[in-house]
Amino acid sequence: MEDTNKCKVFNKSGKLICDLLLILIAEKPSYGYELSNRLCEMGITIPEGIGQKGRVYRALSDLEKKKEIKFDWDTTSSPPRKIYKITQKGKDRIKNFIIEMEEQIKVFKNFISKAKENI
Repeated sequence: MEDTNKCKVFNKSGKLICDLLLILIAEKPSYGYELSNRLCEMGITIPEGIGQKGRVYRALSDLEKKKEIKFDWDTTSSPPRKIYKITQKGKDRIKNFIIEMEEQIKVFKNFISKAKENI
């Protein structure tokens, strides 16, 4: 029997994980480990195994290179941690992501409707 309390695995492209991380960072500036946990709380997790958390950090590094996030050092903890914050460029990306997802939702709703009619 499947455990319905487990986080769903979202094994998609790096683009999707970046979009999801941006949304979480826009909600609340966070450090990498916390972002990974927040993904899980939202029902999304990286597949188990070697490099599980590394995928989140690689995505954060990509977002940093694209200047969609920036960071400040939190020196109140040991060791110091990067606290990621969203930039205007990152907010613009989220706006585009929302438009894309709304279009995809319409397509999925059409397919679901057709499926219901034919089963």
